[in-house]
Amino acid sequence: MRYALITSDGELTDHDDQPDWDALVGTEGKARVHLPRLAVTGWVSDDGLRFPDQYPRNVVGSCVLITLGARLQPYAGPIVLTGWDPTCTARGLPEICSMPRPTDFLDTVHGAVLKAINGQTPRDFSPSWAEQTREVAEHVRTAPSPRLTIRSVRLP
Repeated sequence: MRYALITSDGELTDHDDQPDWDALVGTEGKARVHLPRLAVTGWVSDDGLRFPDQYPRNVVGSCVLITLGARLQPYAGPIVLTGWDPTCTARGLPEICSMPRPTDFLDTVHGAVLKAINGQTPRDFSPSWAEQTREVAEHVRTAPSPRLTIRSVRLP
């Protein structure tokens, strides 16, 4: 299966083998990051923000996901991108599939994010996009971790 990995330090690599999810995103489990209107989805550690020493915030990866349409929030640890085909469920197949080829779009977005974070304006993107990406990167670095409230429920 073809997939891409964005490490916590922002390096993008392509892979063509079966992903070892525990090694890639952690033993706590994987959480899907919805990317609307794309045949691609993201995967992050389900508990990444709870363990900042083990899963540092992935500033570059978060900016890439948000540029591709993900919710604005910090994402922690390595980020895996795979193909996604929601029509497979009706056929009894898993929705996770190989990344579609070509993957040039991912290289382009990743490179643009790196340039924007470093204060440049990528050639194919507007100055306002670059500035907004820098603001998102700062948010990813400094935003508080989301809190989870657990309440007991009494059934009648």
